[in-house]
Amino acid sequence: MDERFPLGRGPLVMLILFLISSFFVVRSTVEGEKEVLEFWVFANTHYDEYKAREAAFEAAHPNVDVRITNFGGAMHDKLLAALLSGFGGPDLAEVEITSIGRFLKGPIDQVGFVDLKPRLLQEGWWDRHVTARFAPWSYRGRTFGLPHDLHPVVLLYRHDLFQEAGIHMEAIETWDQFVQQTRPLAADLDGDGLQDRYPIVLGRRSHSDFFTLLLQRGGGMFDEQGEIIIDRPLAVQTLEWYARLFREGVARDYAGVGGYLDPATFALLRDGLACSVLAPDWYIGIMKKYFPEMAGAWRARGLPRWEPGGRRTSTFGGTMIGMTVQCKNPDLAWEYMKFSYFDRQALVNRYEKTGILPPLKEAWDDPVFHRSDPFFGGQQLGTLLIELAEEIPPRYQNPYWSEAADLFDEAVLNVIDGKIAPADSLRRLAEQVRRLMEEDRLSGS
Repeated sequence: MDERFPLGRGPLVMLILFLISSFFVVRSTVEGEKEVLEFWVFANTHYDEYKAREAAFEAAHPNVDVRITNFGGAMHDKLLAALLSGFGGPDLAEVEITSIGRFLKGPIDQVGFVDLKPRLLQEGWWDRHVTARFAPWSYRGRTFGLPHDLHPVVLLYRHDLFQEAGIHMEAIETWDQFVQQTRPLAADLDGDGLQDRYPIVLGRRSHSDFFTLLLQRGGGMFDEQGEIIIDRPLAVQTLEWYARLFREGVARDYAGVGGYLDPATFALLRDGLACSVLAPDWYIGIMKKYFPEMAGAWRARGLPRWEPGGRRTSTFGGTMIGMTVQCKNPDLAWEYMKFSYFDRQALVNRYEKTGILPPLKEAWDDPVFHRSDPFFGGQQLGTLLIELAEEIPPRYQNPYWSEAADLFDEAVLNVIDGKIAPADSLRRLAEQVRRLMEEDRLSGS
């Protein structure tokens, strides 16, 4: 590995391509008398939200021209190339939770994002948030982004099918009770001798659901210091339990190739072949969009606990907004960050359109978060999410999360398929990630 370019050949190739393309896209920070504030995003829903409010910010700052660009899935590569090159990057950018580690490699003082913790503490914003949600965007004592969301996870279940089976979900306290008491839902519906219906759908080919449950239990891939903990007994025991659900017909895999977002998976849920699913707040909004005709059939509840008194939720997914070191006017950029992420009306609108619960606690008293939801039989879904919000576990960061995530999928799949024991699979996973870290350390990264 080239010591002058410690992140490896892949980013080097991206940098070369970026430098070539930059000649065609670089803009002046000032056009005429207006100062340009450049903001890059990757998600359509986020882009639509920010564009709708762009004029309001510009009205309050008449000499500013906000430029929001949605690069979609290519954004993270373009942003990394810009930050590595030292020019051509935006003032602000949003980054997805599994990608942020790519931006943290190398010396901490060379990270391409500004540490926002001093501003958060000085202005009192830190304690006004669910502070665990800063963990994914923090590393070595610095916080490089503001959390866009909390993404508390609930259990969505077919209330009608549970009722028919005589299962009272309100009486189920723990995951072990869930496994035992939902067995009547497992059934061969067409008489061909094969099981058609399952109490829950979980990921077999992805680590996501297993990791969600591991976080709920207090585990993780890395600890607060960024050290690997995925091979510890808690993770091994959890994976043993997780694999058993598939062997015993309690869980089935998502359908199709798109996992939890595949239309075939939505068909399983619609047709009652999978009776429950782990659902972060954003997934709830998607389900309501797909199943408007099923209003009243579904209910939401906190996750069964791992043990009495344990937490009732986890977290899945996330986005941050960060200020790059190339930002021309940090004070102006900070005002825009607060306008986009801390403005009460913006957070209310976000929840109304997407179902995403904001991490800023003072917004939660708005009536929109406490309305009865016909889709869930009149439940106050937002109230439930708020009750669970303070129990969200921290998801600690490490520069090698992206590489670990790819290896993690295979580690979980091999255990569920019976190819390797949980302890051996997670030990191998930990060794692979440690080897990557050590190779970069020896090369001078």
